[in-house]
Amino acid sequence: MPLKAKLILLSLLPLLLVTISTSWISVYQAQTLRDKEVEIFRSSLIKSKETALRDSVDLALDSIRHVYNDPSLDERVAKAQVKAIIEKLRYGTDGYFFVYDQEGTNLVHPIMPELQGQNLLDIQDNNGDFLIVTLLEQAQRGGGFHQYLWKKPSTGETVTKLSYAAWLDKWQWMVGTGLYIEDVSEEVANLKSAVDKNIETTFFSMIIIVVVTVALIVVVTLAVNLHEHRIADRSLKELAHKTVMFQEDEKKHLARELHDGINQLLVSSKCHLELLSNKLEDEAQKQHLAHSQQSLMMAINEVRHISHKLRPSSLDDIGLEAALDTLLQDFRAHSGLSIEAVFDTQNSKLKSEVATTLYRVAQESLTNIEKHSQANAVNVILQQLGSRLQLIIRDDGVGFDVGSTLRKTGIGLRNMRERVEFIGGDFDLESEPGFGTEITVLLELDELVYG
Repeated sequence: MPLKAKLILLSLLPLLLVTISTSWISVYQAQTLRDKEVEIFRSSLIKSKETALRDSVDLALDSIRHVYNDPSLDERVAKAQVKAIIEKLRYGTDGYFFVYDQEGTNLVHPIMPELQGQNLLDIQDNNGDFLIVTLLEQAQRGGGFHQYLWKKPSTGETVTKLSYAAWLDKWQWMVGTGLYIEDVSEEVANLKSAVDKNIETTFFSMIIIVVVTVALIVVVTLAVNLHEHRIADRSLKELAHKTVMFQEDEKKHLARELHDGINQLLVSSKCHLELLSNKLEDEAQKQHLAHSQQSLMMAINEVRHISHKLRPSSLDDIGLEAALDTLLQDFRAHSGLSIEAVFDTQNSKLKSEVATTLYRVAQESLTNIEKHSQANAVNVILQQLGSRLQLIIRDDGVGFDVGSTLRKTGIGLRNMRERVEFIGGDFDLESEPGFGTEITVLLELDELVYG
């Protein structure tokens, strides 16, 4: 295949794949959003009609309240007057009120007077819904809504009707009214149609843009001259360079994990053996210890090139404070330095990676103090300050020039900074020759503790 054809193919395939994927995702999301918007619109329309129905029933109840609450009227007379009032009430084109007693007998139905006096408790709509039973239940619960199929007076068609029913406790009557909501379905369908049209317009616009883009890519690619080979060679070299840099980054990651992990434990073991060798008198035993120290030194040199990411078992078993306390006791035992520790984390249970990072920072700092600081005293503070957690490790040693050390070696210091910044914390290192060293870690606890 000619180089130009390959370039065109390599240019178009990713574009087409991305375009198809993006178009499908966009259409799917637009349709999902459309369905949500349509449902919200429908719910809003139904809610407005429910409010209108409740207000209409409240007005009807207000119109009969003077009769219903008049103790001087005979109950039969009062009931007759209330029926007459409700029968005359109208609103809109098809708006009227109906009344049923608790047995399901119709007492008022101005549109279909032939139903008055009939027990309609078993009446069902075309869907088999016992609508009178449901309305009576809703009314007796303090008022409620119900949808069912009913014949619309103005058209004679059977459509969906939304009714609201209230309850007259003294007479055990249900007073209700309803609205025909077939217009809701029409409005919802119109909205859905309009949204679908917009989606189609957007989709076709994207297709046009893709076609134009493809045409431009073809034209530009065909215009590439004989320098294509050199351009391709340069691109390959850049790719190779990026690959090498990626490998270097991986090596850096491996070196960081090595420096913070097994190496510290082996150094600690070597220090214990050195202390032990000073107390032994038997030459054979000293020779065995010397061989052990030599083996440990070889192991230390070897593990400097191995990637290792472990969570100290003490953190899982006894928590960060106790793990740090154990670490400090061990450090005091083999270094002979004065250690002052203050722990106050207010029982916050840190996430695993956070506790491990703080432990590694303390571990690395103590190792550096023992190796380089010539200090006499070390202060370690772990305290919670409101929503922040602060770790301070301070020594009174010889100090050093921070910039120069970081430029030359300082792999441990860089590792500590990277670990802290990876979990969103702030790492601060202060040191001057002759004035000791102070390392401060500050973390926001909101996202770093278990609920």
